[in-house]
Amino acid sequence: MEITLNVIREKIRKKMLYVTTALGIIVVAVFSTDMGSLTVGGRSINDYHVLLPILINVLNFLNGAIALAISCSTIPLEYERRTSHLIWSRGISQGRYHMSLTVGNLVTSWISGIILYMTLGVFAVIKGYADILGKIAVAAVFMMLYAAIICMLTSALSIRIPTLFTGTIMVIILVFGAFRNALNLLTATLTGIGAVVIKRAIRLIPNLAGISTQAGNLVQEKPLNAHVIIMALLMIWIAGLLVMIVKREEA
Repeated sequence: MEITLNVIREKIRKKMLYVTTALGIIVVAVFSTDMGSLTVGGRSINDYHVLLPILINVLNFLNGAIALAISCSTIPLEYERRTSHLIWSRGISQGRYHMSLTVGNLVTSWISGIILYMTLGVFAVIKGYADILGKIAVAAVFMMLYAAIICMLTSALSIRIPTLFTGTIMVIILVFGAFRNALNLLTATLTGIGAVVIKRAIRLIPNLAGISTQAGNLVQEKPLNAHVIIMALLMIWIAGLLVMIVKREEA
C-alpha cells in the first residue's frame, strides 16, 4: 500500500491532474459549442444525449493517453533510482512490487478520468441535462476499464522493454484499439491469406472502441454487449498476470 501511495503522490506532485482538468474543460467546451444543423442519426448534435457518447469516446481516448504517459516510465525509473534494492531488503517480491507500482499508476489514471467525467457533468448541468448525471457516473466505470487495460499493458511491457519502445508500441495499441470498429470495416472486404492474418491481428488489439461504445449505449439506454465487457476484463486479468510474473534482471 505504501508503494502505491508513493506513486500517486509523485504523479500528483508533477501536476498531471491539473493538466487533466484543463484538457477536460477545453475538450468538453469545444464540443459543447453550437454546431448548427449538424445531425447524427437524424438528431441534432446539439442535443446533449447525442453529443455525450461522442464526448465519452474522446475523453476515454484522452484519459487512455494520460494513463499511457503515467505508466510508461514508472517501473523503469524505480530501477534507475535503485529504489528496488531497498524494497528487496524488506522481503517484497518483484511481482508484488511491480503490481504495487502499477496500481499506483492505475489509481492516478482513474482520478484523472473522474476529473474528465466531472467536466461532463458540469456541462450537462449548464446545458440543462442534470437528469443524466447518474448515467454519466455509471459510464465512468467503462472509463476505468479502458484505463486499466492501458495501464496494465504499459506496465507489463515496461518491465523488460525500453521506455521509448514501450511508448511506441502502446501508442499504436491505443490508436488502433480506439479505432478498432473502423479497422474492422476497412478489412471486411479483404480476401486471401493476407486478409486472414490482418483480421486475426486486429482481434488481438484491445477493443477500446467497444468499451466506449458500451458507455455510450448506457447513456442512450441501448443494450450493452456483454462479450465486449467480458473480453475487457479478461485482457486486464492477462495484463495483470504479466505484471506479476515478468521479472527484471537488474533485481
